[in-house]
Amino acid sequence: MSTGLFDDTYRRRKAELLPQLLALLTPQYTAEELAALRIDPVNPAVLAQRSGRGFVNRDILETVLGNLLECVAPGSHNIDPLDRRRSLEDAIGEMSDQVYAMVAQSLLAVEDSTDLEDRAMGATFSLLADLPQLKLRAWWNRFASLKDPAVWDAYLRHACDVDDTNLMELEFATEIDKAISLRDPQPYREYLRRFPCDSVFDYQMQLVASTYPGWRVLFYHDIAHGLTQSVPVPGIEGLTRLPVPLIPRAIAELGGRYYQADIHPETTIGDANFLDHPHRGLTTGQTGIIGSGCHILPCTLGGLTRRLRRRHPKIGDHVFIGTDADVFGPVGIGDHSIIGPSVEIYGNVEIGARCRINASVVIGTVKSGDHRPGQIILGEEVVVGDGTIIENRLETDLEIPARSQVPPRSLVVNDGCGKPKFVSQ
Repeated sequence: MSTGLFDDTYRRRKAELLPQLLALLTPQYTAEELAALRIDPVNPAVLAQRSGRGFVNRDILETVLGNLLECVAPGSHNIDPLDRRRSLEDAIGEMSDQVYAMVAQSLLAVEDSTDLEDRAMGATFSLLADLPQLKLRAWWNRFASLKDPAVWDAYLRHACDVDDTNLMELEFATEIDKAISLRDPQPYREYLRRFPCDSVFDYQMQLVASTYPGWRVLFYHDIAHGLTQSVPVPGIEGLTRLPVPLIPRAIAELGGRYYQADIHPETTIGDANFLDHPHRGLTTGQTGIIGSGCHILPCTLGGLTRRLRRRHPKIGDHVFIGTDADVFGPVGIGDHSIIGPSVEIYGNVEIGARCRINASVVIGTVKSGDHRPGQIILGEEVVVGDGTIIENRLETDLEIPARSQVPPRSLVVNDGCGKPKFVSQ
């Protein structure tokens, strides 16, 4: 690396890998997207400059992230319209320089490795090879945001002459969930044909793309998460993909700074998720798992231990989590469940599919002395009323049978045999 970041070795490897990468990427872009694509260039001399202890400075990181966002959502930049559109080859070539410099700088900051060039090249082209998947995930995350009734704003209702009373009676979120499950937006588009305006869908997607932060938060996370992986790269020969130091956490920090969403880069997150008002605060942890099709308001999905094991919640598919919910520890929440506002769930808790936990409920396992409490297990389709407390202090598991209805403001404990006991308050 003594001859600089962009030496003859880098240029030779780039010339070998770029055609393979373009073969993967070219079919993913329409002519309209290519016409809109704009990449902010960065002077290679600036990219090669060390910053701090060798790590790329935050200004360059922000530029790279903005350019990667442009790659998955062409036209998202506000660039001078007189700027000359570059070919996809030029754009991706510029991106490879930017990402390579960022990765190489991070490696230089922590080690003096003889294979640094190979590792930086592998990380760079692996990430860029992910662009088709990242592009698709970003689209579905935007689509999931259509669950928000606010996408029917005053302009759209007026432009389409929509009757507000009739609009209130329609279940748009249900139709969107169906489309997500099928991975086909067409059923929702067909559902919209009842309105006299043909541009409803396009306007809603444009509104989300330009003004909703949730899908951008998730895109930042996708980039950070990709840089923590060591999985093979299909479609490009000769690449070794290994985790990159520093950058994933720096990206997560930027996401927290701009959007108040503190998502650990190693959190596993599906697609088609709607982060609703993330700027009010959203936290996930390293070992957390979030499925697909979820609707998540500001909440905390945190840990209870400092040991290196799964210590964060596992959220299923199509789960709704309400505002100010706190879920701590290796809690499992089943598919299609609803966690209401101001709910607290902690410890060794498993919630089955299609459960409904209403507002201000507390569910948790409580350690007593040296004894570890057993699980709390809610069967499928359990409904827990507002203000209820369910706790387990005993070593035996406490099981709430499937389809149980727990009345509001109940206090439920383990009867000693694993069955729920209702205690008078």
